[in-house]
Amino acid sequence: MNSRVEKQPRAIAIAMAILFAVLLVGGGLVRFATDYLWFIDLGQRNVFITVLTSKIVVSAAFMIVAFVVVFVNMRVARSMAPRAVLTSVGDIPPQFEEIVINVRARFSAVLDKALLGTSVVIALFAGLGMSAYWTQFRLAFAGVSFGETDPQFGRDLGFYVFTLPALRIVADWLLGILIVTTVVTMIVHVLDGAIQPWARFKGFAPHVKAHLSVLLGLIVASKAFDYYLDIYELNFSPRGQVAGASYTDVHAQMPALRILIGIAVLSAAILVYNLRTKGWRLPLIALGVWVGASFLVGTIYPAAVQQFRVAPNEIASEAPYIERNIAATRRAFGLDEVETREFPAAETLSAEDVIANRDTLDNVRLWDPAVVSQSYRQLQLVRPYYDFFDVDVDRYTVDGQLRQVLVSAREMNSNNLAQQAQTWINRHLVYTHGYGLVVSPVNEADTRGYPKFVLGDIPPISASPDLALEQPAIYFGEETSDYVIVNTGQPEFDYPVGGADEQNAETTYSGAAGVKIGNILGRLAFALRFGSSQILLSPLIDNDSRVLFDRDIRVRVQKLAPWLELDADPYPIIADGRVLWVLDGYTWSDRYPYSQPFGDINYVRNSVKVTVDAYDGTTTFYAVDETDPILAAWRKVFPGLIRDGSEVPEAVRQHFRYPEGLFMTQTDVYRDYHMTDARVFYNKEDSWELPGEQAGTPMSAFYVLSRLPGEATEDFQMIMPFTPRNRDNMIGWMAAKSDPEDYGKRVVYRFPKQRVILGPEQVSARVNQDEVISPQISLWSQRGSQVIFGNMLVIPLEESIVYIQPLYLQAEQTAIPELTRVIVVYSDKIEMAPDLESALLAVFGEGPPPGTPGVPGDPLDVTAIRAQELYQQALDAQRAGDWAEYGRLIDELGGVIDALAGGGSVEATPTP
Repeated sequence: MNSRVEKQPRAIAIAMAILFAVLLVGGGLVRFATDYLWFIDLGQRNVFITVLTSKIVVSAAFMIVAFVVVFVNMRVARSMAPRAVLTSVGDIPPQFEEIVINVRARFSAVLDKALLGTSVVIALFAGLGMSAYWTQFRLAFAGVSFGETDPQFGRDLGFYVFTLPALRIVADWLLGILIVTTVVTMIVHVLDGAIQPWARFKGFAPHVKAHLSVLLGLIVASKAFDYYLDIYELNFSPRGQVAGASYTDVHAQMPALRILIGIAVLSAAILVYNLRTKGWRLPLIALGVWVGASFLVGTIYPAAVQQFRVAPNEIASEAPYIERNIAATRRAFGLDEVETREFPAAETLSAEDVIANRDTLDNVRLWDPAVVSQSYRQLQLVRPYYDFFDVDVDRYTVDGQLRQVLVSAREMNSNNLAQQAQTWINRHLVYTHGYGLVVSPVNEADTRGYPKFVLGDIPPISASPDLALEQPAIYFGEETSDYVIVNTGQPEFDYPVGGADEQNAETTYSGAAGVKIGNILGRLAFALRFGSSQILLSPLIDNDSRVLFDRDIRVRVQKLAPWLELDADPYPIIADGRVLWVLDGYTWSDRYPYSQPFGDINYVRNSVKVTVDAYDGTTTFYAVDETDPILAAWRKVFPGLIRDGSEVPEAVRQHFRYPEGLFMTQTDVYRDYHMTDARVFYNKEDSWELPGEQAGTPMSAFYVLSRLPGEATEDFQMIMPFTPRNRDNMIGWMAAKSDPEDYGKRVVYRFPKQRVILGPEQVSARVNQDEVISPQISLWSQRGSQVIFGNMLVIPLEESIVYIQPLYLQAEQTAIPELTRVIVVYSDKIEMAPDLESALLAVFGEGPPPGTPGVPGDPLDVTAIRAQELYQQALDAQRAGDWAEYGRLIDELGGVIDALAGGGSVEATPTP
């Protein structure tokens, strides 16, 4: 009876362990099978097979080598066991004699069986973890030439980017497995009595000494290989002022490593030669010399050279290596192709110039994306279960004119459903998709100060054919983290119709995406994957139902191309009536010789653009930088995954943007690497910063639709100003073009150093101290409104710089910011007006008389003059605190501006 009671807990424990193992393994198999179906659904079965076989081959190769090395050496050790081992214990202290004899007697019977098990376990640990390095090994075999060589060793850069990382992994692994093998082999010798630790070296039989000598020789030889790789890795040394082999590395560390290679090889040879000699004296001398040399030659000597040869005149010693670093870093980050132009930053801008640049000024971004997102949520969400995850900047043709606009996708966020509506059916069968995009020009507001939408509402209403949506449903996006099941017995919610009875439109998914559930096995697999018994039991699901999962566009792309680094800001576009997401993919490396690391990388290219159809999830990769060797290597690994850049549809290409993540990295690098003279670079004489960096809030780059100085046409481009280190005045700015004709072209405009051009921080300080603006802001704040300043925009016009900053008011009782004022700063003038037109008019005055040669035909004559008069009178009334008169003048000014916009004129009205 007692024996049964004692066995019950053991049986329960065994059963629980078996159940846990089944669930663990079964869960992995279910995920494996459903992922395989997912890849098939996307037409990328070969990608799945390639990744899987790569991991298996890498793991198996290292597993087999580890098993052979460990098992063979353990068997050899076992074959050397002394015959009298169970009764002879040598010089062991008497108190341990009986214990040792008993342990040997018991262990000897199972030792042969344990060898195999131990070898398998070690091989599993040594091999399975190596699957994580499948990318390095695939690149090593698929690597291509860079067509460039490093300046120190003259080897193609492909060796460092593709081959060297794999060799380093092998070297580290080999040293580790040899050490493990030596340890377990010694344990077998000890257990067999072939080694008697208590007898010190007298307990080594000749054949045991020979065995261990060979193993130790192999360890030392592997270390020689490690030194060999260290020589090439000096190209990434951080010892000097910059990354790469420095004077000390080349003239001290490199010779030291070569000496250590020779000593290590000699030590390994002596260990092997020790097979013919007695004792360990010779190997110990060799190993002592090696260890001493490692310290003296490998550490002390280079440190002495650095301290006494380099440090006294570092710039003279390091100049050639700094020049290597500058050249390599500029190439690695694509800065060697940056065009530099001088920019006078003159203060000669006239009203005529302002009129000539009307297209640029009509596209100044007065709506800050971070601010307008609140307005979008209040004005265009329609229902609480929708959400705008992000607001992006793009350009579209509106009313026949190319306009810069803000775009956001109205996605479904089922987490925002009412608590009682958070049912499994609602989350996964009914509320399956978002609906439509919202688009508004960057510089327009309605009479309430809210964004003026050219695409919005549900169903979508478009003000331009280019913005027309034929398929507005969004099943794949930035917030679509839940799985959904389509083609079920439950109609899907499409969009709210409204009306007195709050009706909703319903739909059935007609796209090709989704994994077909099929029979009961399919149901069971997805029920286990998502931990949902409803998939297995729901009568609404049939054999034709399909599961859409991994709908997050970043997750989707990352599964297909785990070797790509994705930009943090995907954006939606409208192409041929459909919503597509565009993602920027980077190929990168941290193994570009002499290039300075920024973050974890020292080489990057925006070599891939990816589109994801928001309705059917079709994911397409395009090579947009086909000269990139890393992309070329990956295309060999995954043939057919990445299409040629020439296959990009024109409707998609028109909306490609230079990615912000790459641009910010390049501007970060360029702060120092615009200096190409080694001495100037060493002294950081002309180091730059990003505006606001000293205050801890560096300025963000921004997109503009403008004409660069000296160019004839407008371009959609990204801009970032620079300031000198530890100063706030502006020293230059970089622009990166996005339009197809000049995509990726970057231009840096450098300001004259002979005079000070105010930077964004200084201009902001002037605005806050202005005698008109500051009291007005205080007055608004006292009335319970929150004053929000938008981004300070640096707009180049002709050969001058104009600063433009929007100002928003947000009442305490509402979360809708209103575009209330626009501030324009130029030279010594600061003006704030209800709109950009009025502010520019106040700063630059009226335009030239009608018929002036060379001036665009927009007549501003009497109408423009009257607008200026009204604006100045309104400012006078504001200063005097006469708010009734101020309001009347502003209303009249609005009529004048409407007349200007319509091309008409107004007669002057006497001021009462």
